[in-house]
Amino acid sequence: MTTGQNPNPTLNDVARLAGLSLSAASYALRGARNIPPATAERVKAAAKTLGYRANPRVTELMTHIRRGQPVARGERIAFIWSDAPWKERSFQPFFQGVQARAAELGYGIEEFWLEEPGMTPIRLANILRSRGITGLILSPLHYNSHFELGWDWSLFSAAILGNAACTPELHRAGHHHYLGMRMALEKLMEQGYSRIAALLDPAINDRAKRAWSASFLEHHPDRERSRAYLRFDSDPRKTPLLAWLKKIRADSLVCNSSTAHLLNPLGSSRTRGCRIVVLDRAPQETLWSGIDQGEEILGTQAVDLVAAQLTHNERGAPLHPKMLLFPGQWVD
Repeated sequence: MTTGQNPNPTLNDVARLAGLSLSAASYALRGARNIPPATAERVKAAAKTLGYRANPRVTELMTHIRRGQPVARGERIAFIWSDAPWKERSFQPFFQGVQARAAELGYGIEEFWLEEPGMTPIRLANILRSRGITGLILSPLHYNSHFELGWDWSLFSAAILGNAACTPELHRAGHHHYLGMRMALEKLMEQGYSRIAALLDPAINDRAKRAWSASFLEHHPDRERSRAYLRFDSDPRKTPLLAWLKKIRADSLVCNSSTAHLLNPLGSSRTRGCRIVVLDRAPQETLWSGIDQGEEILGTQAVDLVAAQLTHNERGAPLHPKMLLFPGQWVD
């Protein structure tokens, strides 16, 4: 700082040095689209020269005030069903969470299906541009393990739901599979179970970066023999599962709800005396204890990720993607 320089420069000082109004300088520092790039650079240079730093408490207050104002009339966020069949909502709770949070913030939601007849990524991008939609949320993947559109991401503010791999990497909201499995094991141990087995769908486990299996092996009550209690199978009807459970003398089994339904089509909470706990318990489920992954909560978090980008005029694939991971809740 040179002699005579204001030790506490204000936004007014920045605006005066840049030769702009106070509001124009404020918009420039916030990256508003109505400010020409050259003007924004001039304001940033003035702020750097003066040593100006925004007061985080004032910024927080102004953000709170702006949230109390409605979003521009008709502004929408696109919800893209990535690989769901045409007109099918494979993950309805996610979508309900997105709808509810978007309504709270004043946004509308418009749905699009990549599997719609005649739809292509390029056509979808053109549709979004023609409708003035820049914010978008991608649904969790139902069948595929990797998502890639191959379009110009610099046009959009996006977030993806779930844990499937994505190119480029985007901000995401997903279930924390590692903590979910740990919670299930801890609850079973609290209830006196010690010979806990796990039957995991390999595709889902791989999509979750093998977090389920890693957590099971690390937090099992018998870590030295934990691998003997772990099995991977996408269809337990084709393997001698009951014989395996009997061999290891399992007193409880952790698995997906689809596996639980296959094992007990009549809806029993046990298989041959073995307690069943599911890792993806639906809110309306009444048969099994387990982890409610909070899909509606994840939907709200995805909206928050997109809304923050829209507020700060951030577009494109992020340099440092944010991951909001929710461990879920135990329901007994």
